[in-house]
Amino acid sequence: MMTDAILALGLLFTTASQLRIANLPVGPGELALLLWIAAVSARHFMARGPLRSPAVFALLGFWGVFAVALSLGMLMAMAMREDFEPDLVLHDAVAYVLAAAFSCLAAAETLLRLRRVCWILVIAGALSMLLQLANGVGLYQLDAVDPWYWERLRGWSDNPNQLSVICLVLTLLAWYLADSAANTGARIAALGLMIPPLVGGRLSGSDTFVVALTVAFLVWVVLKLAVYARNESRKSLLRASFATITLAALPVLALSAVPFALTRAEELKNFMIGFAKNGGQEAAAEADLRMDLWKQAVTRGVSSAMLGLGPGPHLEIPPSIVAGRVSEKDQPEKVAHPTQNGTANFEAHNTLLDVFTQGGMLAVGSMLWLLIRAIKCAFRAQAAALATLLTGVATFMMTGNIARQPIFWFAVVLCLTARNESPNKRVVVNSYA
Repeated sequence: MMTDAILALGLLFTTASQLRIANLPVGPGELALLLWIAAVSARHFMARGPLRSPAVFALLGFWGVFAVALSLGMLMAMAMREDFEPDLVLHDAVAYVLAAAFSCLAAAETLLRLRRVCWILVIAGALSMLLQLANGVGLYQLDAVDPWYWERLRGWSDNPNQLSVICLVLTLLAWYLADSAANTGARIAALGLMIPPLVGGRLSGSDTFVVALTVAFLVWVVLKLAVYARNESRKSLLRASFATITLAALPVLALSAVPFALTRAEELKNFMIGFAKNGGQEAAAEADLRMDLWKQAVTRGVSSAMLGLGPGPHLEIPPSIVAGRVSEKDQPEKVAHPTQNGTANFEAHNTLLDVFTQGGMLAVGSMLWLLIRAIKCAFRAQAAALATLLTGVATFMMTGNIARQPIFWFAVVLCLTARNESPNKRVVVNSYA
């Protein structure tokens, strides 16, 4: 129980970068994860048993290929005489080692432990978000924390995107717990725990947070219907029949909605803009900036013979960002900016493209293989909410580099270890629900 709580708190606070003491490279989250890794490693060593499970083997295979890809990328960077910042390269290398050790050990844990970690994480996450919201509205102050990034909430994180990704995972984890709860009380509790991260994610001003939740909800509906359609139980015959008919009707309903959408295109556009930060005023400029970064990432990856350039960022800082730092006044405190020193030290803010610049096609291919395998495992286990969790996280990957975030790898582990439990065993698994 103690190690489960340590793991949950470690996952939660890895994004709380402002809580680091004296600008140390690690904070409470990383220290908790290191403590958990040491404790679990000692437990397995004392048991003298190897870590054997399909999920562990899949992760070991992925991290082995990924390490080879990054090594080849670093050799290519040295051959091309690329300039890089050693601190940033070391940061990525250490982060990947931490993620690899954590994910492989977590995949060896029992379903009971992982589910208990989910509950502790969601409960602690809701309480943490309430405290960050209270800090944001001025109910109390922390000397080391500036909770706002201009008009966007960032809580205890360095930037709003860090806050939004943890809010997204907490929301979808709570949804998973509610969807698989053993009783009504647990389901209501899980749904209630969704509220603080939903509010925090919305106040972070992340458009991707809204998009990822929307995509996740639509995927959950489709997967849930598919699960019901495959259910051969007599008690679920009527529900399965309804699900099959609904699934068959979905393409027809979608096609029939096209003419309506075309005639109401402007209204739909205005409706969606209402959900974007600042009413969509910055959407065009931000889209142009991202397209420029993505083109630069593709160019850098291709120029390295698609082998990548090793760990670390490899893009030039866009001129518009440099100009914005000079022109904007009253900037938030504790903002970590890459320095403009002639070194390529900026990221594409797209996980797959950043991985492409680091490890080339080999790294991208291995990551896509792992994500597809994880989603297939969740679907085969009829765990629609877990597949939805990874779908939402994968959507967030399109506008942020989260490959180093332990919370991302926890979502992958949950899907890889998903099992379709028998009714008797399911009660035991859900005993913490």
